[in-house]
Amino acid sequence: MQAGHAVSAVAYARLARFVELLLIENRRLNLTGVQEATELWRGHVCDSLALWPRVVASGAVRVLDLGSGGGLPGLPLACVCDTAQMTLLDATRKKVGALERIIQGLGVPNARAAWGRAERLAHEPAYREQFDLVTARAVAALPVLIEYAAGFVRPGGECWFFKTQRALDEERPRAESAARACQVADLASIPYRLPGETDERVLIGYRKTGRLPDNLPRGIGRTKKRPL
Repeated sequence: MQAGHAVSAVAYARLARFVELLLIENRRLNLTGVQEATELWRGHVCDSLALWPRVVASGAVRVLDLGSGGGLPGLPLACVCDTAQMTLLDATRKKVGALERIIQGLGVPNARAAWGRAERLAHEPAYREQFDLVTARAVAALPVLIEYAAGFVRPGGECWFFKTQRALDEERPRAESAARACQVADLASIPYRLPGETDERVLIGYRKTGRLPDNLPRGIGRTKKRPL
């Protein structure tokens, strides 16, 4: 699909304000390498909204954005999807502070920022297997993402990861053992292109099929050093 999106006037105003606030915060802290509003719209906002139809179709109410950074994809999704409660998780306290300021400036009641390491929070009752949908964009390789996300998504819920077509071809076969260990099963991937691009991008999906073993995700550092 072509990832241009028809949004309401209210949603567009929110998205425009998000771009403005992200550029302001980016001057204080490096949240994104993109410095121009036009490229933020095309390369980040449009890209984030590629997941919007899947959030709606899944009926997800509680959505977690892993490694949110500058609020991508969680805040653009919060701007257009009032029915979903977005939690933006990041391990860097300064980034969470920036997210809190952006959320306040946007005035969106369906978004909140959370500080912590995924490996730890995924074992806390308030977070463990509590989300209908978990997503991540430009965070880690697929086997690592699966282990992180599986601690947060409920059985029957979905995980969606933003990747290139090349990453799909290279990483998905390597992620098969992690998927089995983490009780997730493949969903059909969703290809899309951004306006003005010829290279295909893809959303890689998984459905949680059962409870995650208590020992997963593993402690800090182990997930990346020794992928499942």
